[in-house]
Amino acid sequence: MGKFSFKSLMAAFAVAVFVWCVSCCEVCNAREVTDRRSAAIDNSTRGSSLWMWRGRWRIPHFPLPPFPFYRPWPYLPPPPPRHGPPKQIPPPTPTVDPTLRPPVSVPPVAEPRPLVPSNSTTFNVLDFGAKGDGNTDDSKAFQDAWAASCNVEASTMVVPANHVFLVGPISFVGEHCQENIILQLDGTVVAPTDPQAWGGEHWLHFDKLSRFTLQGSGTVDGRGSVWWRRSQSEDLNDDLLDVDNDADDGMDFEDADTQAKEELSSMPRNKPTAMRFDHCLNVTFSGIKIQNSPNFHLTFDHCVGVLVRDMSISSPGDSPNTDGIHLGNSQDVTIHDAILACGDDCISIVSGCSDIRIHDVHCGPGHGISIGSLGKDHSKACVHNITVEDVDLQGTTNGVRIKSWQSGSVYGVKFSNIRVSEVRWPIIIDQYYCDHATCTNQSSAVAVRDVAGTYTERPVDLACSDSVPCEEITLSAIDLRPSSQKPPSHDDGPFCWQTFGQLTTPISLPIDCVQIGRRSSNGIGSGQDSC
Repeated sequence: MGKFSFKSLMAAFAVAVFVWCVSCCEVCNAREVTDRRSAAIDNSTRGSSLWMWRGRWRIPHFPLPPFPFYRPWPYLPPPPPRHGPPKQIPPPTPTVDPTLRPPVSVPPVAEPRPLVPSNSTTFNVLDFGAKGDGNTDDSKAFQDAWAASCNVEASTMVVPANHVFLVGPISFVGEHCQENIILQLDGTVVAPTDPQAWGGEHWLHFDKLSRFTLQGSGTVDGRGSVWWRRSQSEDLNDDLLDVDNDADDGMDFEDADTQAKEELSSMPRNKPTAMRFDHCLNVTFSGIKIQNSPNFHLTFDHCVGVLVRDMSISSPGDSPNTDGIHLGNSQDVTIHDAILACGDDCISIVSGCSDIRIHDVHCGPGHGISIGSLGKDHSKACVHNITVEDVDLQGTTNGVRIKSWQSGSVYGVKFSNIRVSEVRWPIIIDQYYCDHATCTNQSSAVAVRDVAGTYTERPVDLACSDSVPCEEITLSAIDLRPSSQKPPSHDDGPFCWQTFGQLTTPISLPIDCVQIGRRSSNGIGSGQDSC
């Protein structure tokens, strides 16, 4: 061993052990400081900053120069104590490489708009290609929208507001359609002005519909002035114009000379009706305005269960043959809250009609409310159970009128609460050309009561036939006075011929031409039986 003794070796070993222990303590102290920085432990639970717990022993630590075998450096003092939970450190914000270009934003490609959603019950004509500009023909769009609505029960076809749709002759046929379809008409529909565009006697035609509703706030404009101009002749009056257009409909008909007929034959014969309903069941017509129809404005033929309300019709008083509402072969019809201004009958009721109720209607200008003509050329024509009440007529040719020919029969008609103003003939019954034994026309069980206002020519005109007189005619509460502008005339009193019935007071003017009682009808049955 030389000069190194055992004691010197032990001393060296002891120094090495001491150095190793100090180094271990410094490493532990460094870790403790790191833990303090990250956890920020309260000093009150750890004791003095110069003392560290190491198991059972409390070891002091002293800042020493750094050794190459421990970290961190410099040795920082512990953070000051604080209360509450440790502060949450937000995650670092990711950095973006400036050399990378941002992705290009490409807008998604819009899918084509379907014409109609597959599960929709509303079908707008705009979704079917209608333009609504008043110049483009939208007939096909209307037809396609109707075809879609027809296949869905309780569907709605929409004609939207703030658009003008040019539509030619079109038929809304419901023979194979579902029920409870609604046509919501809020826009304006106009007719073509060129007569060559027409191929029939209707414009908007509704056929074989069941439980159908046409409603809205829209307008149907027939633009009929072009037809009126072509149908008029300088030397023909409006009555002659009825010859051409009413012969097939049983409307006003009067003889005309050969020259007049030749002039009429050179004019357009098929003036279209604005809106026509045929063979329909349970129909509601509400809110629509119809104006300037070339011919009749609104007709119902062979219909059962019709309700017309809250609507209006408007045409000039001199427009030929422009009846407002025309009923033929229809039953169970109610018309109320209507304003009707036209060039012919405001409401006309012809053969086959029964159970008709009309109330709260304003008429004027026009020819009043008419039943007939009935029974032309010995064709059987019957009308019964008609009630007209709460009606105002202003400036009309007639008030309430019954017109029949050789074989027309009217039974069970009631006119009540009729207000007239400047009406030419307020109450009229006419039986044309029936003074021979083959006549079967009859007007019976007709009650007229509570009629008041002013007339310009004759208050009552009851012209019945010798062979079949009018029977059971009841007049009550009649208060009719001549207009202040009517010139005096000996012909301005009531006129009656072969009229049997009764008068009930008070009546302001004498109607002594009505024969009290009843006369035999020469074997002809009562009006009810003949119908």
